[in-house]
Amino acid sequence: MFDKNTLPRSLTVFRKELKDALRDRRTLRMAFLPPLYFVAIFVALVFFAVSMANDKKVAGVNSIPVYVEGGHNLPELIAWLREQGAVIHSVEKDAYQQVKDKKIDFAVIIPEEAKQKRAAGEPAPVWLVYDGANQKLSSSIGFVRAQFYAWSSRVGAINLMARGIAPEVASPVVLREDNIADEQKMSVYLLASVPLTLLLAAFIGSVGFSADMTAGERERRSLESLLITPASTLSIYFGKWLTSVVLTIAILLTQLLLLAIAFRFLPFNQLGLRVDVNYIDLINIFWVLVPVVFFAVGLQLSLSIFAKSFKDAQSLIAGLVFLPMALNFYTMFNPGVFYDWWLWVPVLGQAVVIKEILLGGTVLAFTFWKFWLVAILLTLFSFWLGIKQLRRSKIVYG
Repeated sequence: MFDKNTLPRSLTVFRKELKDALRDRRTLRMAFLPPLYFVAIFVALVFFAVSMANDKKVAGVNSIPVYVEGGHNLPELIAWLREQGAVIHSVEKDAYQQVKDKKIDFAVIIPEEAKQKRAAGEPAPVWLVYDGANQKLSSSIGFVRAQFYAWSSRVGAINLMARGIAPEVASPVVLREDNIADEQKMSVYLLASVPLTLLLAAFIGSVGFSADMTAGERERRSLESLLITPASTLSIYFGKWLTSVVLTIAILLTQLLLLAIAFRFLPFNQLGLRVDVNYIDLINIFWVLVPVVFFAVGLQLSLSIFAKSFKDAQSLIAGLVFLPMALNFYTMFNPGVFYDWWLWVPVLGQAVVIKEILLGGTVLAFTFWKFWLVAILLTLFSFWLGIKQLRRSKIVYG
């Protein structure tokens, strides 16, 4: 039970466990390296995207290679494709077979019949041959198809004008597109990995320390000597929990600091994106993630108690990594789906709110209270479960 000695003894356990954790340099390195890796990969992805964008600007926006067989049959079509930025590669023969053999990605085949039909003022047949199973070709095929339609409409309009007919007659509907997503919203694709890495840092940042303080001590038989001290099981559990929480928060702050530096200096403007993540946003993200740290550490300790060795505990806790990954991937692949009850679901609510903050949205203060309320309930449950197991002789001596 909680009495006047519970907190002082918990702090004593906390100081002891924290000192042991700081002495374990190998575990410290393993805990603080992932934030560095995550941010480094994110920075590399941004610079890779910038490099690709610059290459396109140098080579031309639509510098797409197009393989053509029989280009001499419709020279005006080939000239149109070149004007739009396509790089024409002539294929002497067997273009269809070359596509089938995957020697070339796709080909435009203009038969001799097309020349004759065009001279007679009839529709000229042109073949676009490609492998639809290759999803990488979608943009190139879309470009070629769009240019075919544009050239066909242009030639058709000229023919109508030659016959004294207004070209507008052939176009009863004019489609105009307006993408309402601003630059801040478009940056979601580039920032999609940030909520996941932050949730992983909060969820499993101190998993090595949690496993060592429970299953590791159980394996070394040092847990028994700790339990025979005047400290209650509540004090022992709370001290260990507090140690893991402090270490996880330190790991989380490290990653947020690295992200703040990255957001400050990365050239998002070269990608045509406006990523405006200031320090207030990062502080809000931190307060969103702290509740996750509380109940995640409780789950780590409670699960580790069941393990007989440090390796068993790591294997047991490893399954926790799939929870933030699965929920975050769901929000990534369903960006337009949201329900209010999501904010009451641990990890899922945090993923949604972090994404909204990164996109420049506002978060109501009541949302934070939802996170804290759910986290406190889950943390208390993990305390009850962990303390109950510590009081079982089978767990301690088994």
